[in-house]
Formats: sequence, structure tokens, C-alpha cells
Amino acid sequence: MLLKSGRTLPGVTAGCAALLLSLAACGSDSIGPSTNIDAAAALRSLSLLTSTDGTGGISAPELLTSFAPQLDQMNVIINRKSQTMFALALRETYPEGTCEETLIVDPLIVNPPGQCTPPAVNFALILWQSHSADTPPDRLVVAVAETGQVDFEDLATGTGAPPGFALYTEGQNDVWVSVSGTLTSNVSATNQSCAVPLPPYAKSGSCSVATFDEQGAITLEPVTGSSNVTLEIPRQTIRGIWQAITETQTVTLP
Repeated sequence: MLLKSGRTLPGVTAGCAALLLSLAACGSDSIGPSTNIDAAAALRSLSLLTSTDGTGGISAPELLTSFAPQLDQMNVIINRKSQTMFALALRETYPEGTCEETLIVDPLIVNPPGQCTPPAVNFALILWQSHSADTPPDRLVVAVAETGQVDFEDLATGTGAPPGFALYTEGQNDVWVSVSGTLTSNVSATNQSCAVPLPPYAKSGSCSVATFDEQGAITLEPVTGSSNVTLEIPRQTIRGIWQAITETQTVTLP
């Protein structure tokens, strides 16, 4: 289910694509505070979830050197308990006429000839807590959506690509997926450039630091089990990355 969700939404940011494709094996055995490690260690922990198999993965050295200057923290509320989490906010924009079908090609999916679906999502918010640079995150939130106000819906009952969805993991085996809620994301560009590598489906483009104004509340349902999780994001502003892709190229999934 999780892998399918990741594969059917190719127009996501580079780091998020790899995270979605590897969530089935993510997490660690303990829950610890992220305040005990620094930004470099937090990024190294996050990088353990990424891949370099051509699906948009970012290697550990790239994460450490390129994302570190823009790494921020957010205060969120999970099941009515306040948590401080490391935060990466990522936005991608594409040339007019870009089709999801030609960004990342999945051999398992056969699209009708001539079909062109505009990229459904252009924003990702990745939140996590880690207690060690050498283990994957203890808690992880990946929210993928369009900018502006987005309503989340149950992936099991919806039709087509949703305007937004979120995943939450805790420990090694516990995974939740969004079923309802709202997230509002307003992004403002700055004149500061950044050195984050473009995703593999970008032939050319530019990267700049941006500010992300975030606010929302999302309800997530367990993949197994019966207890829902509520995630609240009080309004706050963090730094992030805006990648403006000017020319695309096709990447084929293995």
C-alpha cells in the first residue's frame, strides 16, 4: 500500500520520493528526543532512509552538505503532546505543460496514449526525531501536497491522485496514513541561492532558499490496528528549499 502510494505520485520532491519508497523498512527500535543531536547528525539519520537507485534518492553526503544550511525545527502536537522535530520543507515547480507520465515512468503502470496529467503535488514537509546519527528516525512525518490550503482524504476511498497525503511512522513497525484534515502552506522565495542537487528528472533548473508558512491538523489511521493519530501544526514559519525546474527528462523506475 505504501509503496504503491509512493510510485503513483511521481511529481514529488527528490528527497520525498525516496522516503516514500523506503517507508516499509524505516524506523528504529527506540524513541528518543531529537534535541540531543545536532543538524548534521539529524540529517545523517534521515539519509539512512534514502536511496540512490534512480528514483530520486539523495545520498548521505549530499544531504549533509546541501540541506544542512536550510535545516530548521518545528513545534508540533502529536496526540495532544507537544513535540519538537527537525524539519525540511521542499517545493518544486515545473515548466508549463509538464506531464507526470513523462517525469518518472513506472513499468508497472500503463497510461492511455497521449495522456498528460499535470504534477499533482509540488510541496513536501518532512519532520523527524532522531536519537542517533547511526539509526533511522524514531518518529517521521512526510506530508506531500500542493501549496495553499489542501484537504486530506482517505486514500482507500478516494479516486485518482489526492491533493495531499501524509504518512507517520513511530519506531520500527508502526505506520499511519492520513484520512482527513487540512494543511495550509504558503511559500515565499528569497534571493538566496542554495546548492541542493536537482532531482534526476530535472535536466536544468535553479534552487533558492524559501520561507514556508505552515499550519494544519491531520488525522492519520494505522495501517494495522485501531488507534488513530492526530497531528497538529500550530502556525509557524520555517526555512526550506524551492527548486524551479526549467527543463525535464524522463526517469524510469527499476
